[in-house]
Amino acid sequence: MRRKAREAWWWPTYRYWVADHALLRAVIPNFYKVDADLYRSNHPGYRRLKQARDLGIKSVLSLRGDPDASPNRREQAACEELGLELRFIRLRTGKLPQRETLLELLDLFREMPKPMLVHCKSGADRTGLAVTLYRHVIKGEPLETARKSLHWSYGHLSFGRAGAVHRILDAYAQTNERSGVTFEDWLRESYDAVQLASKS
Repeated sequence: MRRKAREAWWWPTYRYWVADHALLRAVIPNFYKVDADLYRSNHPGYRRLKQARDLGIKSVLSLRGDPDASPNRREQAACEELGLELRFIRLRTGKLPQRETLLELLDLFREMPKPMLVHCKSGADRTGLAVTLYRHVIKGEPLETARKSLHWSYGHLSFGRAGAVHRILDAYAQTNERSGVTFEDWLRESYDAVQLASKS
C-alpha cells in the first residue's frame, strides 16, 4: 500500500514538473504584456498566477483544452483560490483548428473579463496564433504587424509542426489582399481546415 501511495504521488508530480516542462517554465516564464487588456505566457504555475492577479488580471484563457489533464487541474485549483475566471479552449500544435474553434476563440477574447492572460504549454505557437488574431481581429492591427506575435523571441519557430499556424494566416492574407474580406467572414465563408492541411 505504501508503495502504491508513493507511486500515486510521484507519477503526477513527475509528469507535471518534468514531462510537462513545468520546471523549465518556472525558470523561463515567457510572460509578456500585449496591451492593457491582454497578457501572454506559457502555462503558469500558482506563483505566476498570483503575480498575474496582483497585476490586475481577472481571467485566464488556456489553449490546452481537456480540463481533466493534470496541469489543468492544478491551474483550476489555483485560479479558484485566487479568484481568477478560467476558461479552456483546445488548440493543437501542428494541427489546423476547426472553424468553430477559431470563432469561439475570438468570442472569448471579447467576452472574458479584462485584463486577461492567454497561454498554452510553452507560450510560443498556439499562444502566438491567438495573440496574432487578437491584435488583428479584436484590435484592428494590420495582419503583418499582428504576426510579430509569432516570433522566435517568444520561442516560436516557423518551420516544422509549429509552422502550421502560418498556413492559416497566409491563406487568409492572400484572400484579404484580393477582396478585403475580414478574417471572421473568411472563416465563415472560405476556411476549410482539412483542405488547407492537405496543401502542406
